[in-house]
Amino acid sequence: MSHTITSKVETITPATAKKLLISNTHNRTVGIKVRSYALAMTRGEWKLNGEAIKIAADGTILDGQHRLLAIIESGVTIQTLVVRGLTNDTQETMDTGKSRSLADVLKLRGEKNCIALASIITGIIRWELYGAKAAITDGTSKFPVTNAQATARLDAEPSLRDLPMAIQAVSRRAHISSKIIGVLYYQFTKLDVDDADFFIARLTDGDALAVGNPILTLKRTLNDLHDNQKGTRNSVYTGALTIQAWNKFRRGEDAKILRWIQGGANPQKFPLPE
Repeated sequence: MSHTITSKVETITPATAKKLLISNTHNRTVGIKVRSYALAMTRGEWKLNGEAIKIAADGTILDGQHRLLAIIESGVTIQTLVVRGLTNDTQETMDTGKSRSLADVLKLRGEKNCIALASIITGIIRWELYGAKAAITDGTSKFPVTNAQATARLDAEPSLRDLPMAIQAVSRRAHISSKIIGVLYYQFTKLDVDDADFFIARLTDGDALAVGNPILTLKRTLNDLHDNQKGTRNSVYTGALTIQAWNKFRRGEDAKILRWIQGGANPQKFPLPE
């Protein structure tokens, strides 16, 4: 059976997307991508870039279901390349590539410390969109941030480029991830730059800190977590302890122990910097 394959840039309205999906005979499981794509469309970030919606001769959507659902969710009309008339078995060869990460995009732009910079920028944006806990949670697919959002933020706030170097030493010597301490340091500077710099410096070296100083207690706690191979397994717990230590430092309080109850019958609310 021969098929005529066509390729054309088409205007896809929400109504058109619904019609294409109604005739679809093979609906795949819908993922978090729909929300991410819809947000990008709403913000005007979606571009005609050559990626096609691919449709079989019998109307099956072989590639592009998430994009069509995002058009419906966002209510935005877009232009996109549409390829029609493919055979159904070609779906097996689609989506085998790897999506370009923010770190990849930053590298193409000539940025330095791309992996750390990408994680910090996305964390800062997640803090503002979804809350403090979401900003440092492992596995952040539930809190989407697009590459376009992140690069626009970097263009608007170029000083973000300095954060990876500013927290490099403390990340290494206090055994805390670049993402966590980078995002928190940024938030701390919004409250008091001098206090934030002192906190980071002493968390790095521990100089002249008396027993009971919350910064010293945090440093020792992070070391213990690392030695017990627990420090990298729960970023939310690590972030909560760091914020607790910051708040006690700012209030002039001692803290011989830092503890945050994450689960169980009476979990504690995630703290916010003061």
